[in-house]
Amino acid sequence: MEVTNGIDRFGRPYVEKKSAESLIRLQNYVDEDIPSDRTHLWSKIIEARKILANHNDVEGNNVELYPRSWTPSSSQHNVNDSDDDSDYAAYFTVAQFNTLAKGLSTGPNNLFPTPFLDTDSGFHYGNYGGFTELAKPEVILDFDRLRKWRLLEVMLGGDDACMTGDDRLKSSALFDILALEEVDEYHSFFEPILVKDGCYDGIYQPKPYSPCVRFGWYSDGAALLWKTEKFKVIDDECIDVDGNSKTLVVKGSFEGGAAYRNQVYIIVPLQIKGTDKCIVVAATHLKAKGGATNEQIRQSQASELRRRSEQMADELKELGWTEVNILILGDFNSEPDSESVRSILCEKGDWKFRSAAANDYDDSYTTWKTRKNGTTRRVIDYIFHTGEDGLQCKEVLSIPSDEMLERTYLPGFRYPSDHLLVAAKFHAGVSRRNDQLPEASNSPFEWLTNFQSLRHLVLPSYIVGDVSPPPPSSIGSASHKHTMRLNALHVGCGTSTVGESLLCLREKDVCGNRLQYGHVVNVDIDKDALGVMQNRWRQRELQTQQLDDITLGVMDWRYLDFKSEESCRLALDPLYRNLVQPLPNNSNNELGGYFDLVLDKSTLDCLLCSETDVVSVFLCEVYRALRIPTSRSESSLDADYRHSSGGVYVLVTFHPLEFIQQLLAELPGAHLEIEYEVIKRKADIVNTIDALEVDEVVSGKNQSEFDPETYLPPASSAWISGSFSPDENYRKTITVFTCRRLPNPKQEESNQTYALDRQLVREHIESTCDKWYQTTSPMVTNEREATLRLDFQNAILSQQRAESSLKEEKVTLDLKTCYELMFTEEEKQVLPFDYFIEDWEAYCQNLRRGEDFPRQGMTINTVIDFLKEMQ
Repeated sequence: MEVTNGIDRFGRPYVEKKSAESLIRLQNYVDEDIPSDRTHLWSKIIEARKILANHNDVEGNNVELYPRSWTPSSSQHNVNDSDDDSDYAAYFTVAQFNTLAKGLSTGPNNLFPTPFLDTDSGFHYGNYGGFTELAKPEVILDFDRLRKWRLLEVMLGGDDACMTGDDRLKSSALFDILALEEVDEYHSFFEPILVKDGCYDGIYQPKPYSPCVRFGWYSDGAALLWKTEKFKVIDDECIDVDGNSKTLVVKGSFEGGAAYRNQVYIIVPLQIKGTDKCIVVAATHLKAKGGATNEQIRQSQASELRRRSEQMADELKELGWTEVNILILGDFNSEPDSESVRSILCEKGDWKFRSAAANDYDDSYTTWKTRKNGTTRRVIDYIFHTGEDGLQCKEVLSIPSDEMLERTYLPGFRYPSDHLLVAAKFHAGVSRRNDQLPEASNSPFEWLTNFQSLRHLVLPSYIVGDVSPPPPSSIGSASHKHTMRLNALHVGCGTSTVGESLLCLREKDVCGNRLQYGHVVNVDIDKDALGVMQNRWRQRELQTQQLDDITLGVMDWRYLDFKSEESCRLALDPLYRNLVQPLPNNSNNELGGYFDLVLDKSTLDCLLCSETDVVSVFLCEVYRALRIPTSRSESSLDADYRHSSGGVYVLVTFHPLEFIQQLLAELPGAHLEIEYEVIKRKADIVNTIDALEVDEVVSGKNQSEFDPETYLPPASSAWISGSFSPDENYRKTITVFTCRRLPNPKQEESNQTYALDRQLVREHIESTCDKWYQTTSPMVTNEREATLRLDFQNAILSQQRAESSLKEEKVTLDLKTCYELMFTEEEKQVLPFDYFIEDWEAYCQNLRRGEDFPRQGMTINTVIDFLKEMQ
């Protein structure tokens, strides 16, 4: 294939790949209009909406995407499934979307960037792809100014009716797997936003001879995207039984003559992270146009796609994967009763497919459009899946009713393509590699420490601090008693019962006023754990409702991934927006300040082992969540028994005391009053099947009812002189920090802000970690490095490599040998070999080593650098 570089008529570079059977043109530039962040992206989408609304006088200025909802899938009828929705493990969403290529829908004012090649097809250039019946095709199909932003709105889940108003605009990629067709602006627009600066990874396959190229535009093709937080590509390369390297990912054109080869497919094996299950995902766009000959081509293509997908699934089973399923997504250009669709759904061999469809296609459609030659309404976009006992389709995205659509159907002011996005929610029936999470009826294990050991630090009176009760004149009778209800955020909750214990706390002050928690929000990245908690709470709540003297507060569960700032906004902003009064002079529309308590049982510990960006998001979100201290007059206290002190961040941590002090006390922009206690761990199995019981406390009396031996002086770090030397108290004690938010002395009360500068926080985290691990408590001291170099040299000699012409610094030892040399026996107990291999893979990936970098072994210099980087 001949590859050349060119410049289009607008001065932009492109790449042309040409052979006897293909001509591919791809952009070699990035759209100058790429937004800098997600907020900027949604501002572009909103701007496009406004422009469309100004032109849509026919539909009354309505440009909202058609409202759609999740409905039960008809393909569930063959699945043995219960009605219990509490199991959230490995739910994921899949979407299929033909975007309508820019090069197939341009108007006479759109100048094609590359030479126009088609002179014989009868295609009239600049007729808007035949959509001339649209009210204003020059507006609706304006890709560069409007339509590309509406397409992104659809791809990010903007037509999910579960989100309304501004919440819809806060969405951060609703779909975990996304198959796209007719994409001709992938490298210049969609990839930079969704892949390079987004949350997806992906593969693109252009058509060998796209009609877009013939009409002077860039090649269109198919793309397959998947969320990196949810899925991992199963080894891009693996070793077969003969020891040969073999690539698993497959993409290309279909077999056969020229009429067959101009359609493409992509097949990728994905592992659901944290599980032993994998899914072979295929995306395609089959031959267009009607007629028996074209249907025969589509049938051949569909059969080939199924065969290739099944072959990959069989290969995975041969490699040891026992839980394998297949998803096939695409625009088949054929209706449900066609031979091409039957070739997927027919029962043959070991793999059986079914379709995830809304209403079994009864009177349905996925494309409905009007061109000069008439109107067509068809079902041609599909999500096929296997899964007799595994993959289950739970819900599908509904199809807009006929009455909703515009006069000319699709596309229009309210939808940017002539095809609807079709989507489905799946559950993989996950069995985790680690121990299963407990059933709701089982007793969870509070592995860090029990609630009683922390209770004195989360009592409402401790959290509110110095607060005056209402004046005596207002408390003369029982009718004037007041109740103060606090709000708590439990981060990284897992399946802990701490949230339930907080709601059970009832405290009375000297005046008879009551202090208690009224709203507890539990957040975690593990949807399975959240489901267990929710199911358990429902059971205990039902038992407790039989008791007349208990009024429960509100318990809430929310999925939140601190790797994504957008996930934090999506989880917490609706809460802040509905329940918190906006700050005065809040020109940036900041949200936050709802929680009196943020409780963190070792979540920060876990995040400190990951990327700095994740830690910075976490600390900024914690600070944003804390209530801002305010001044209150006695009269306001009488009217509303609220406290004026700032929220408290209670952190339970294993990290060294001095390190956490530096990290939090010097947090840029934060003003915190920090105290700590070192306590003995008291792990406990909690009986959760009983009804909830009130934990009654009288201020000033119950707080001292704790074992005095629980409180210990600070323990020294387990890292001593460059080695891991834990004493007898290692992991038997924990440090509990209480960090109360204070007013910012540099700001007037009316100008207080919720947020911290994330970039400054990130730089502070990096400098604090560098200072601690490189200076205060380094893993690699001069003594340890000298010992490692000597041991490494002896190992080389013992393997008879002394005669090697390479210098010692360039000689590699296998990873197992390096592991044995690098770590002490105590360190190996904390870092097993499997974990070491994971760290090694992360080290190689994060530092972007070249292809010549020896990944199967380590030199002595690599050993030293690895230890310094990964401490």
